[in-house]
Amino acid sequence: MSRTTIALTLGAADLSLLRWAISPAWELLASIRALHAPAARGIHLPWLTAHRDDPLLRAAEPGTRRTRALTAGPRDHLPGFLAPTPASPLATVDDELELVAGTPADVVRRDLRGVFPDGVPAALAPMLRAPRRELAAVVRDLRAYWERTLAPQWPRVRGLLESDIHHRARTLTERGPAAMFRGIHRDLTWHAHAGSGTLTVADRAAASGPRRRVLDGRGLVLVPSAFAWPRVWLKTSEPWTPVVRYPVRGIGALWGADAGARPDLAAALGATRARLLLLLDTPATTDELARRTGLAAGGISAQLHKLAAAGLVRGHRTGRSVLYARTARAEALLA
Repeated sequence: MSRTTIALTLGAADLSLLRWAISPAWELLASIRALHAPAARGIHLPWLTAHRDDPLLRAAEPGTRRTRALTAGPRDHLPGFLAPTPASPLATVDDELELVAGTPADVVRRDLRGVFPDGVPAALAPMLRAPRRELAAVVRDLRAYWERTLAPQWPRVRGLLESDIHHRARTLTERGPAAMFRGIHRDLTWHAHAGSGTLTVADRAAASGPRRRVLDGRGLVLVPSAFAWPRVWLKTSEPWTPVVRYPVRGIGALWGADAGARPDLAAALGATRARLLLLLDTPATTDELARRTGLAAGGISAQLHKLAAAGLVRGHRTGRSVLYARTARAEALLA
């Protein structure tokens, strides 16, 4: 597939509005896409195997066909209204699905025609006639899918996403936007100008629209994502705040592959301490590690103290939090 470079011009107002957020609705949609194309998402194999027969993919009822057609869609394009830009850093799936259900009818019709320029699939034709009614039914399907497939794992996923945000924000503060964007993904490059800058996106999703876009004070939201892997996704269309969704740091450890990848390390340190050491490829707090592992914060703290006593991790206070990071000794052990 040909690659298209898109240039986003950010003025001083856009830079002042730069923020991060987590989007459960986006993870929901991207996970459905992963189930439809599992060969390209091998990093999620444990989760894909567990949910490959989900009713949303297999059921033949007309309503389910509608939701499947809407969410699976063309390979590289999703209707913008399905994943609104998060309004707050920690929006819940209910918050976001409520926004989806309330999408204005003209936006629904515009997005459908944009995604399906050669004609909307038959299963989605009723949505052109009665967008709000059909969206309510789609939201019910998506909510049920979330409860079956993602809700049990969400604390762990969210912990990984929060850890990424801390890391990126710290990089921005300490090293500036060029280093921060470069570290996010190879497809992102920042060029600074006087009081402004240009973010170029080598956009594998081949987004439609002009190749040069001026954000004009609308700001930019950066959303780390588990299921976006391995690409960057961009949305700049109205009425949403522009958003870049990118693969979260440390995705390889999400589904427990770390637990079985280093049996030698587990034998030497114990399974829990070995797992924590592997998860600390990005510095994290005790609470973040608890969310990522599902273990109690008190137990995590005790294990971190043992790792610190062995010279394998070190705590660094930042404000009210303590970030734990691997030491050079730990890196040598893991090499």
